Amino acid sequence: MRYILCFVAFLFMACSTHKAPQKSLEKPILQTTNSFYANLEFEQNLSMLPTLNGTIKTNPHKYKASFFAPWHSNFKQFKKVNLFWSFSGYKSGNYYFFNKQKIPLSWFNTQIKNANTKALNSLNQKALVVQNSILKNFPTQKAILKNPFLQGEGIPFDYASDSVLNAGSAVLISHLSLDKRYAFVMSESGFGFVERKNLELFDDKRTKIYESLNFITPLKEKMPILDERGQFFFETRIGALYPYYKQDKNYYYGKIGARRYKISKKIASSFPLKFDDTHLKHQISQLLTRPYGWGGYDFERDCSLFLRDIFAPFGLYLPRNSLAQNKSFKNFDISFLNNEEKKELLKRFAKPYATLLYMKGHIMLYAGEFDDKSVALHSIWGLRLDEKQRLLIGQSVFTSLEIGKNQIPKENLLLSKLSHLSFLELNDYEVLELSSYLSKLKPPL
Repeated sequence: MRYILCFVAFLFMACSTHKAPQKSLEKPILQTTNSFYANLEFEQNLSMLPTLNGTIKTNPHKYKASFFAPWHSNFKQFKKVNLFWSFSGYKSGNYYFFNKQKIPLSWFNTQIKNANTKALNSLNQKALVVQNSILKNFPTQKAILKNPFLQGEGIPFDYASDSVLNAGSAVLISHLSLDKRYAFVMSESGFGFVERKNLELFDDKRTKIYESLNFITPLKEKMPILDERGQFFFETRIGALYPYYKQDKNYYYGKIGARRYKISKKIASSFPLKFDDTHLKHQISQLLTRPYGWGGYDFERDCSLFLRDIFAPFGLYLPRNSLAQNKSFKNFDISFLNNEEKKELLKRFAKPYATLLYMKGHIMLYAGEFDDKSVALHSIWGLRLDEKQRLLIGQSVFTSLEIGKNQIPKENLLLSKLSHLSFLELNDYEVLELSSYLSKLKPPL
């Protein structure tokens, strides 16, 4: 239950071998009528990233325990005010539909009534997600937007979207909406509404059988999977787990709910993948340059979803929220360091592909040093010019922590905002060494 409690608590607060340095692609910012675009310093070519040396310990059994945790839980310990946290915010704020028209309070009141919160925990029914679905904090398929006239708001910032539930995911149904269209569910990534048509009910016997199956994980993003009748079933998503009951030379054969399917071994492999440079780079390659998607908007990824899905195929579990991800591993506060001290710290102690870089509202994966620049992998919307303007990026990329150095205020650089390092793996000696190093730099109280 620790992951669920953490999710509720944190939801209110958020989101090597050296190789030749990357050729710089610095160009003037391209200005259009309404927005600015940041120019990436590096060609997005993974062959330029450093090699992963060694390995990182993963725990696929622990990962599966988190994956199936909703089937071993209930809603009794959770308060309505925490589960339906978004309702009061929507009623007290100004929000817009996608056509840039302000949403009337009457519409919010109608959806809140339909949410049927008084029925919380009335079903307590186990179920399986049988279609890729968006987990929503409000019972609607409409996007709920803040001021769409600002560069940092509007599409793809659907504030009703919290996460993606992949086909094959375990959930626990609390109750249905009054119109029966939505189920309020507990998933491993949090709580929310999902369309009832995308769920299949499971009894205790079926859940036990399902949990005991072998699983595969995709090697390719957004590949169409057909069912046994040759009809479209779902699209693969990096980071997903799908059950299979047999295999041959070319295919895995599985079943999600009542529908059977087969997946080519060219686009999926048995779970977990071996955590090595080849597999890691391949998984990253499937997500690099994909569009940014707040809360899984359009089944894309924001910063924390991006990291979750990179590590999931290896059996390494990361929570849904960026702050929770930072706190899940041994982390160090570096907010008191200046930028030069941060750069030196990263060079000395950060581990490529094993160090998370956290700042309020954003999280990244350290990817090594290029030409005296600390580089990170992340999914990012843009860089802040001021309260209203952004240098837009809008995709999953690797950049230096000083991208936009000559274009945005110094205090808005990623490096300036970087506040914590979190290590996926760190031994006792390394903890002591890093703690001692930081203590010498920390100013007296």
